[in-house]
Amino acid sequence: MSTSTPKENLVMEHLVSLTYSEELTPILERYVDALIDGRIVGHKCPSCGRVYVPGKGYCPICVVPTTDADEVEVGDHGTLTGFTIITPVAYYGQTETEPFVYASVLLDGSDSNLGGQEVVGVPHDKLRSGMRLRAVWKPKSERSAEGVSNRGWGSVSSVIDAFEPSGEPDKDRAEYEEHIF
Repeated sequence: MSTSTPKENLVMEHLVSLTYSEELTPILERYVDALIDGRIVGHKCPSCGRVYVPGKGYCPICVVPTTDADEVEVGDHGTLTGFTIITPVAYYGQTETEPFVYASVLLDGSDSNLGGQEVVGVPHDKLRSGMRLRAVWKPKSERSAEGVSNRGWGSVSSVIDAFEPSGEPDKDRAEYEEHIF
């Protein structure tokens, strides 16, 4: 006679999540403080001069350390280097119902794209690489560090709602093509 449990009792039909938190590195703390202040900062490599947003504490190309002394402010205007128009598919937890854009934006003064940025204020069929954009900042009272983590890319979604056309002329492809991916 078997005492094993029937198979249907081994399946759990509940959503499970795990939440953890960790303190930000000093570099990311300064990055968040600047964002909440309405500024965007990165680190400039002392060897090659490239600027990375957010700073990583080293240059990924030259593999040399960067410090607070290498911190520089970049602009909140930038160039659209690539984008995807996402048409939501209904699934559990989906909140978007209308097509939206996620884009890569090369901020003025930076050599690294901010990926996953929403673009508003322009019909999707009018989007184009090279288009000039500006940040739409949240009111200062609504800005936070949410979404910035030591394991991520330094999200700006908790301080910038989206990017919108700035009205400036498009950039020539040669000026941003090394940042297309």
